[in-house]
Amino acid sequence: MAGLVMISLLIMLFILEWNYIAIRWDSSESYRELLGAGLFSADALFTTPGEPPGWERMANITTANISALGLVNGRNELVNAKLDALYSLNQTNESYDFVRTKLGIPGYNIHLMIKSLNGEALLYEFGRPSSLNNSVVVDRIVLLNATPARAKVEVWR
Repeated sequence: MAGLVMISLLIMLFILEWNYIAIRWDSSESYRELLGAGLFSADALFTTPGEPPGWERMANITTANISALGLVNGRNELVNAKLDALYSLNQTNESYDFVRTKLGIPGYNIHLMIKSLNGEALLYEFGRPSSLNNSVVVDRIVLLNATPARAKVEVWR
């Protein structure tokens, strides 16, 4: 009888431990996916001008005439016209979805903030901030009007 109780306890401990490991594995996999989406979108925004490079000057920004969004002319040098064009795409769900698709993260939500280097002044904002704690934030130093600023890209599901 004592042997049966001991075996039952061992099986129960094994099941609990296995469940704990499975949950942690799933959480770490989700985090890696979020981090990848955050890094990928930050790189697209802050290291490329987009495709075509002058996409912000197009009269009608659509899926047919733009293949990628980027906010710089040189690495990390933000262009005000590109920021304004991106901001104009924040007005409807369809245009927000368009941005997520062009950034290569259609299954994720995004929030972009550009602040002064000390973080006190908000200079620019795009997207939807997460009200949850399960997001990833990628922080970059950028130049806006030849002045260093801090760009934060938050991604979540």
